[in-house]
Amino acid sequence: MDRVCAIVASFQARSPRVAFLVAMLLGFTASIVMPSVPAAGLEVSFDVTPSVACRDVTTDEFAKANPDERLVEARIEVSSLLRGGKEEALLEYFYRFDSPRRTLRIVEYSPQTTLASDMAGNVTIENKQEATRGLGMTVAAPLDWPVKFGTSGELGAKTLASTRYELVPPMIAAAASGTLDRGHSVYFKLRSSRSTSLEGAKSFTLVFRADASWRADYVHLTCTASRAAKGLFGPLDEQTVCSRERFVVALYVQGDAAAKAAAERLVRAESELLKTISVNRRALEKRFHPTLVHRFGALFDGGASVAVPDNVADAVVYGAKIPDEDILDVRLPADVRQAVVRYTVARRALSSLRDGKASGETPGEGPAEASGEASTEKPAEMPKVQ
Repeated sequence: MDRVCAIVASFQARSPRVAFLVAMLLGFTASIVMPSVPAAGLEVSFDVTPSVACRDVTTDEFAKANPDERLVEARIEVSSLLRGGKEEALLEYFYRFDSPRRTLRIVEYSPQTTLASDMAGNVTIENKQEATRGLGMTVAAPLDWPVKFGTSGELGAKTLASTRYELVPPMIAAAASGTLDRGHSVYFKLRSSRSTSLEGAKSFTLVFRADASWRADYVHLTCTASRAAKGLFGPLDEQTVCSRERFVVALYVQGDAAAKAAAERLVRAESELLKTISVNRRALEKRFHPTLVHRFGALFDGGASVAVPDNVADAVVYGAKIPDEDILDVRLPADVRQAVVRYTVARRALSSLRDGKASGETPGEGPAEASGEASTEKPAEMPKVQ
């Protein structure tokens, strides 16, 4: 601010008009930049139970109508922690559960769409109308008269009308939910209110249809925290993302020891993969951008040089697109390639249980042979052990 005043003062000595224009320009620039400063401190961390035991909730009616299917319920707890900023600055949390191979179809989910209000009860409105008519007269003698006399008269009419009624208090959507992708995905949108908080643990219940021999599978969870970015004018306000995390949640039938072991194996393999990628972050960056020219060129491609390790993890775990098509072919360090193989084999072993089959893979199998999954995810076919 002192620097702005100094600039204006230097121009004021030359011309008052120029100083006025400079002050307006600097003030306009500051009004654009300043709203984004408080939001920079917003930071939200998410966490979820990595593996969940599911129970069979098939009804007799559903079993008679669908003898080859069953209903399975999964209760998944997701936690959030606000590490920086204030909760009032947050607009909403958005959670999305996806079945990447479209093997699970959501039929019921909770929480459902919920409306909330800041008012405790209904709003009472009362209208009153009053009409009055009157006539009056007073006669008094002068003050110097020895005798005083007076007379008065009044004629009036009064009408009072009152109307009283109650309105439902204004409501806002504290929670909204629904299905996507023809029922293979479900979303939950949560907003804070005076009676609820975004922070803390939230429980989500998913009931999905699966084959009668279903034993295990997994879903992808995307957690997003957003805020309202205020512009110079109200209509220009928009919603921006301040935090976003993704997780793999392994599902298995309650009481099935083999399915539980396969789910825990996937959890360990994913943790090992992410840890290995983090340890080899600098090696990955050097392999993909060995020279300063490569790094400088990557900056014009959306900062790919900085996001290379994250892109490797997203490509392997979630099947995301990557800057280089050969990213998982020849440029991965040996430790990362081995972690990719172990994760791919563990995922394939768990996926084979969704049809009630046991996996016959061995740890020595490469991911290309161990992954015959027909889905949009292709990272399992890309890495090659060399």
